[in-house]
Amino acid sequence: MSDNTCYIVLGMHRSGTSALAGTLMEAGVYLGRVLDKSITRNPKGLQEPPAVLYMQEDLLKANGGSWNEPPEQVEWFPMHAAVRDLFIESREGEACWGFKDPRTLLTLEGWLKVLPNARPLGIFRHPMAVARSLESRNGFPIEKGLAIWHAYNSRLLDWQTRLDFPIVQCLPETVAMQAKLQSLLQALGLATEQPLEFFDASLQTVRETEDDSLPDPVQSVWRGLLDRAL
Repeated sequence: MSDNTCYIVLGMHRSGTSALAGTLMEAGVYLGRVLDKSITRNPKGLQEPPAVLYMQEDLLKANGGSWNEPPEQVEWFPMHAAVRDLFIESREGEACWGFKDPRTLLTLEGWLKVLPNARPLGIFRHPMAVARSLESRNGFPIEKGLAIWHAYNSRLLDWQTRLDFPIVQCLPETVAMQAKLQSLLQALGLATEQPLEFFDASLQTVRETEDDSLPDPVQSVWRGLLDRAL
């Protein structure tokens, strides 16, 4: 199956994946029809293709889990593979395309099976900022938010170590983050002279503090990601 040039955005929920997808769009990457309507927690839209989002949530359910209860292993079933393949086929006329859905960190093996030349890229955010965001949005205790962060980002670190693709930390300052995003685009060969405007740090309503302490497993993954980030 041809993949042309496919960019796969990887990252945990509430970690800047929408901003990263929007930045790819600014650089000329085709995203197609996505959920781009403003919502309370994401004023610029999720930037996710509905077909992928709903298919992957059903795939996680078929494996006994969900986005917030990640299964240890994900087995792809024919129905889900068919939706995946139709989605890819719908992009055959695009030389440069991509997609984003945080669940892809849990299902990536099935995508790479048919898109072996795809180019992943990743983003991660401080564990406590994510946990507090999930507490505010979903009512999850901080401990549960940190556990979900660890489940996703340990996979991000593992895949990045294996495939050596660029990852960036989601920063709370717009200018600093725009510089990071320009570096990421350059690493992908997508550098643009146009100013990047999609990312807006003012939309981050929950942040970490200097006093935050992290459980050892979370701290280990956090440090690992920082060591490998641009």
